[in-house]
Amino acid sequence: MSVGAEAPVWGTERTRWDIVALAVGAGVVAALQVGKVPPALPALRADLDLSLVGGGWLASLLHLFAALFAILISMATDRIGPARLLVAAMLVIAVGSALGATSSSMFALFAGRALESLGFVATSIAAPTLIVAAARPMHRSLALGFWSAYFPIGAAIAMVAAPMLMAAAGWRGLWLADAVICVLFAGVLVFLTTPSRWPGVPRPSRERGFKQVLGTLRLPAPYLFSTAFFLYACAIFALMTWMPTFLIERLGYSLEGAALIGAAVVLVNIVGNLGAAWLMHRQMPRWLIIAISFIGIMGTAWFVFAGGAPDGLRVPAAIAMSCISGVLPAACLAGAPSHARTASEVATCSSVVVHGSNLGNLLAAPIFATVVTYFGGWSNGHLPMIGLGLAGLALVFWIKLVDKAG
Repeated sequence: MSVGAEAPVWGTERTRWDIVALAVGAGVVAALQVGKVPPALPALRADLDLSLVGGGWLASLLHLFAALFAILISMATDRIGPARLLVAAMLVIAVGSALGATSSSMFALFAGRALESLGFVATSIAAPTLIVAAARPMHRSLALGFWSAYFPIGAAIAMVAAPMLMAAAGWRGLWLADAVICVLFAGVLVFLTTPSRWPGVPRPSRERGFKQVLGTLRLPAPYLFSTAFFLYACAIFALMTWMPTFLIERLGYSLEGAALIGAAVVLVNIVGNLGAAWLMHRQMPRWLIIAISFIGIMGTAWFVFAGGAPDGLRVPAAIAMSCISGVLPAACLAGAPSHARTASEVATCSSVVVHGSNLGNLLAAPIFATVVTYFGGWSNGHLPMIGLGLAGLALVFWIKLVDKAG
């Protein structure tokens, strides 16, 4: 039995699905910052003379602060309160996006990207903490399953809208539009999460310091879910980032066509996310859901990238990989908080998973670009993905042992 099954958690008389939707919406807004980069990479590389590897780091830089400071931001969630932290996160993303839009050098663009990264990680930790507070225990796995879809929803929206916005205002106009959206959503958050509109909103707490956080960090289960998410993110974020470029350079697609297919690859990931939420609600073990994800990556990677694969199967295989593997995030995001012994440990447990997922996202695009650039081109792109899938399946056995309730 997982520890969290016996632990006291935030109480709520009924599940506040409106708050759950608001938290997911904040995640979607944050994920726009991920999806805007892949279709803009050709223009960015031409405008600022970025190399392929440099473009990969630009795509991954959003996850830099998440990889470095996730635990510290979990403490900020406790001290500031998740609702207030979400508001701050939206404003920080807005500043970063505006800085990028007005940049005249690669340094300024990367500095703006670093601020977007800080806001992104704050959102990815504060929002699930808010969801746990808003949902009754019987609904938490389902609610966190919905939360897991925030990334592909936001990324897909950005990938579809980006070519149209860039056609009208260039990539700088796209960055400015994101800044405006973040400011508007911050206003919605302030309006809807006041104590008068939600009496159960989690209040700031100064009870948890480094000693208490270190106690939570001794729990083994969150690290297993974090590692699983890391391996998944390395494969899937590389696929989502480079799919438009791959379609243009390898298969001769137009920018608009490549962006639409890239968005479809991202969008179908939602099917897996929501499917996992339903499976967990139906009591399927989390370890089995995670195993399905890694099998999906291994079973489709060759058909996407291998030189000998039929070109007609590459796009369907990429869509299948994204859809099948998409069951993993919900299982990991629900699994780690379930091992929290008290409500105050939820943010820290979630931050461990966020750390793993964002570390994978940080490294995925540049590592994959390095493989493509230095080890034989796109035709070898399937090899690292198959390796990640094998490592993930080995990890599943440990998860099965530790996560008894899942």
